[in-house]
Amino acid sequence: MGIHFEIQQVSPGTIAVIDGQLASNASALLLDDYIVAVDATMRPDTSHTFRSMLEEKYQRPVKYLCVTHYHGDHVFGLKSFRDVTIFASAHIVGNMQRRMSTDWSPQALAARKKGDPTAAEWIDDVEFVFPSVLLHQGIDLFNKDRRVEFHHSGGHTSCSVYGYYPDEKVLFAGDLIFAGQMPFAGDVTCDPEQWMAVLRTWLNWDIVHVIPGHGPLTGMAEIRKHLDFFELLKKATLDVIQAGREPQDISMPATYAVSEKEQWLVESTQKHWYEFYKTA
Repeated sequence: MGIHFEIQQVSPGTIAVIDGQLASNASALLLDDYIVAVDATMRPDTSHTFRSMLEEKYQRPVKYLCVTHYHGDHVFGLKSFRDVTIFASAHIVGNMQRRMSTDWSPQALAARKKGDPTAAEWIDDVEFVFPSVLLHQGIDLFNKDRRVEFHHSGGHTSCSVYGYYPDEKVLFAGDLIFAGQMPFAGDVTCDPEQWMAVLRTWLNWDIVHVIPGHGPLTGMAEIRKHLDFFELLKKATLDVIQAGREPQDISMPATYAVSEKEQWLVESTQKHWYEFYKTA
């Protein structure tokens, strides 16, 4: 069964698709002669729909796709964009290859199909597509007098990338922002210090619209909220380490409500931050 979703106008030259059914957000920048898409949605069928909606509605081709990081909800739909220039952090290749030999192996995906009837509808259509342009620092794209910049930052993952369109003060944050919800900070490649550094950088920029990787459109207040959360979490983590206690003893800041189903977020974050700061 297909998923119906709508394009949401963010600013005159930027759009987003934000729908809980999609598992993650996607967005795009509408330049004069072409479109730059940012992420592709998780499923191959929804990524195909997303691209078709963009090109039919705006009557110009998608020329570039930025992949903000390597998680499955951001790369499983890439085959719909395989004929455009796909760019991402240089670290994405190793991260994807690691997952393809473990929880994205054919056996693991077959097991996921059995355990998740919804995934069974689309997971056989997943093709792993590697970006053709790999960023070590960043890239600026120009079309006539318009410019959009993309930066490799790390943080959420070692391959996290974000975009910024200064003309309209729009930030394409990827999963460096989880609007209105606890951010997933337990990836094995997560670097809390890099994440906090990029949040501090953004607080000095002229940003009006933030398109997050998850959750609704937001703004500077959510950037500040994430930074406050992480600073409190760092202090709680260091206190536990200095007291010789265990990861589960880390007191999570009460900034965001977490449901029972989301307790894995807490546990993975406690474990990773404990290990990160214990060896720092």
